[in-house]
Amino acid sequence: MIHPYTNYFTVSNLAFLAEKCNISKEYLARFFKKEMELTVETYINNVRAEHAYGELKKSKKNLTQIAISCGFSSIRTMNRAFKKLYGKSASEMKKKLTK
Repeated sequence: MIHPYTNYFTVSNLAFLAEKCNISKEYLARFFKKEMELTVETYINNVRAEHAYGELKKSKKNLTQIAISCGFSSIRTMNRAFKKLYGKSASEMKKKLTK
């Protein structure tokens, strides 16, 4: 079985995860929302953002490299996830960390 917290960079969407778990995506979506109180997509993006934040703090990689290595399709997607989770974009946080 694939776990989204440790495989955040390979889990691409609800259908992929449902297929790996051998259940319907509708069932997975309802079950996950009921148990976790958030959608699968939000959970995966939060996990990716957490890992990306760790990279921002310790790495000299640029934002594109961090976004891709953490499973985001672009900096824009990463910035939206950061904004939802931390209230600031990854770009804003990177600027503060490099001061």
